[in-house]
Amino acid sequence: MQPTVRRRLLVVLASLTVALLVADLAHLAVADGVRRAGGLVLGPVQRALAGAPRDDLAALESENVRLRATAAEQQHHLDDLGRLDELFGSSATTGRTLLPARVVATDVSALGGRSVTIDVGSRDGVRVDSTVVAADGLVGRVVSVSPWTSDVQVLGSAASVVAVRVGPAGTLGTVSPSAPGDSESRPRGSLRLVGIAPSTPVVGDVVRTLGSVDETPYAAGIVVGTVTAVDPDRGQLTRGATVRPSVDPDAIDVVAVLVPTPRTTPRPTVGARR
Repeated sequence: MQPTVRRRLLVVLASLTVALLVADLAHLAVADGVRRAGGLVLGPVQRALAGAPRDDLAALESENVRLRATAAEQQHHLDDLGRLDELFGSSATTGRTLLPARVVATDVSALGGRSVTIDVGSRDGVRVDSTVVAADGLVGRVVSVSPWTSDVQVLGSAASVVAVRVGPAGTLGTVSPSAPGDSESRPRGSLRLVGIAPSTPVVGDVVRTLGSVDETPYAAGIVVGTVTAVDPDRGQLTRGATVRPSVDPDAIDVVAVLVPTPRTTPRPTVGARR
């Protein structure tokens, strides 16, 4: 085969590869048509290239590998943008100042629970005890900060206790990881809800953070999880329950640190009626 003809065939094959990758990434309806056309063209091209020198085939394979790597990287960026869009549109972030971040490391404690490292730090304005959220709800709180990264104690870690409100009535309670002395057997990764005021939670109740002064360590109204089971009645004033966290600790990726907004205007006073 003449070198000029071979080069033209290589250009055609590479162009079809790029067209297929772009169509797949964009989820275009024409992708199937491009594939069918490519099949009709690629067959003769592949047969024509069968006698091509090994150097030409190696170059083509190397170019295909590079193009696929580029396409995979672009798809990764598109996925990140999708997760960020979901995060900024979630109820956990409405009306709040956010600092987007990505999990870059994770560690599982021998005592139970998990911590993650995110790629923002003190140079980005992160402070210890800042609330960290994902699109589905509460991730945890910042426990240490360096200039470039921060460590986050994930909800459900050992000794982690969060004050919450339960259900439509907003009954007060706390959630924490299951302790060795817990009388109930709970699924792995679930939380233990303990009521503070006399109440009986209901399966399906949404559990949200009570909130803290200056929104540290936990801002108010962040979804913690959902009640999945209620403990048996043993004559106690409050009934415990099992809570499934809204955020899967094994799948935390794109998160946001909530930046507290200090109050600049004094809270208005109301005069008492006589």
